[in-house]
Amino acid sequence: MLDRPDFGGVFRFIIRVMRGRPSRKLAAVFLSLAGLCAASLGGPRLAFAMHETDHRFTVSGYVYDKQGKPVGDARVHVRDLRDQKIEPVTTYTDGSGYYKAVLHLHNDNAGDPVQVTAIEEKLGLQEAKTVRAEFSPNDLTTERQATLHIGAVPEGLVPELPMRWQYVVGSTIAGGVIGAIFWWRRRKTKTRAKRRGKKGSKA
Repeated sequence: MLDRPDFGGVFRFIIRVMRGRPSRKLAAVFLSLAGLCAASLGGPRLAFAMHETDHRFTVSGYVYDKQGKPVGDARVHVRDLRDQKIEPVTTYTDGSGYYKAVLHLHNDNAGDPVQVTAIEEKLGLQEAKTVRAEFSPNDLTTERQATLHIGAVPEGLVPELPMRWQYVVGSTIAGGVIGAIFWWRRRKTKTRAKRRGKKGSKA
């Protein structure tokens, strides 16, 4: 379960950089760390996702309570109902109620019923829904996936970005601000140099 990214800390760092004199090495280190942070968000999931397309089936969606509010930290259990050899996957929703699970399905699992069960004991939530693994066994390039929401899904609601994208967006914004700072300081330095040059020529 990922906590919400500390964007406040990121911007405090940016302010410190603006007050000082940033170097290219500092920018390189900052952007490298941001990239590593974004790349490591999935952890084992990213390593598992490196399998071929025809070896995985992704189920994702949001979990809501009876009032249509997103449920965070709910346990989500996903399994293939037909093929008992397929190992079930258990994951948890993030703060926005979003979950994502990857089953190790093969071509002969096309059309299998996949059950998704969401459980949150404090709220008394336990609901299961089923979706079919619809994909073409001959298509080895298109991502095999399905979307399934659990609970009372609010009408017209635009879900929040999954947490991993919040990290990526935050890192991108921070990198853009750092780049703008360097550009502004470089332009300011050139302007001062031109002024000094003009003063020298007049003398």
